[in-house]
Amino acid sequence: YFTAALLSGRLSKYEIGPMEHEKAAASFKQGFTDMREGIDFLRKNVDTGRGIIATAVHRGGLTALTLTALLLERNTFNDPSRPEDGLQGFGIALTIAGVGVFLGAFLAPYGVARFGRHRWIKFAMFASAFSPIFLAIWQTEIALSITAFLTAFCGQNIKVTNDALVQSKIDDYYRGRVFAVYDVVVNSAIVSGGLIAALLLPTSGVTAKVPLFVMTAYLLVAVVVLRSSKFKATY
Repeated sequence: YFTAALLSGRLSKYEIGPMEHEKAAASFKQGFTDMREGIDFLRKNVDTGRGIIATAVHRGGLTALTLTALLLERNTFNDPSRPEDGLQGFGIALTIAGVGVFLGAFLAPYGVARFGRHRWIKFAMFASAFSPIFLAIWQTEIALSITAFLTAFCGQNIKVTNDALVQSKIDDYYRGRVFAVYDVVVNSAIVSGGLIAALLLPTSGVTAKVPLFVMTAYLLVAVVVLRSSKFKATY
């Protein structure tokens, strides 16, 4: 971060904007106007909006599963009186999920080339729906590792593919506006996933409710949200 700060200091005051004609428009009210324009654009480009919803729901489910993993490692798989052991186990689970993220980003271009963006997003969403089953049936470290890897792997396929889909559908004027809406929707889903998990989880983390809830949410998105003719097409 310090190195990045030093390098950014080489930029002149207005080198990356705003341009002179943009300064007047840079206001708090203008931010809401830009958001509204982004939403209006998504209403006219429904498949792009559905891809954003799919990504958001997946991120929300991933947050819920992350909290489940934290409680399982902290209070069930390890002695609660030794929190450092729980954090170490949680770190291992996160590392396994990180490997899934890396491999998912690596595979996504090949999946898109073979099946098309829309079908690949839909396939990855269906595959994600079945990954929490392992944790719903067996609350063990192995089941947690399998769920972490598969959910992160499929989720990264969805995220990378949808980002490219959104980019391809937006002209320069709307791109920042749409991605602002994209960020708000995804972050709202992440917070919602955390809140729902907090309400459903016992302190031990041992429950099938959260994994089954996540699985149901993913299935609903795959079947209901990604149902348009464009998401059935191969391109």
